[in-house]
Amino acid sequence: MNKKILILLAVISVVLLYFYYGGNYMDDRGKKYFNQFNKMSINDTILNLNEFSRGVKLHFKNKEVVFYPLTSELNENNIFLFIAKKGDRVIKKPFQDTLTLEKKDGTILKYMFVKSE
Repeated sequence: MNKKILILLAVISVVLLYFYYGGNYMDDRGKKYFNQFNKMSINDTILNLNEFSRGVKLHFKNKEVVFYPLTSELNENNIFLFIAKKGDRVIKKPFQDTLTLEKKDGTILKYMFVKSE
């Protein structure tokens, strides 16, 4: 009986450590992506985009960025990943809290994003 309890405690400890360190890793990675994105000036056409790490990865001619857009009335409740397409234009100045998405048809949507400081 004692052996089973020790094995159970060991398994529980491993699982708890996994979730603790895994969560910290994801938080650190999110902060790194935000800091890169926040400092960046973007005025480029989307070559490709995909879901990445609970956010969106945008591929441009000379760079890639990961950010976490927020759906709100500001963008008519359109989910960025579903509304943005190849050929659309993204505009953002360094440290600006809003990104502008210009659709090929001329529609302009604004997206705020999760800030991980």
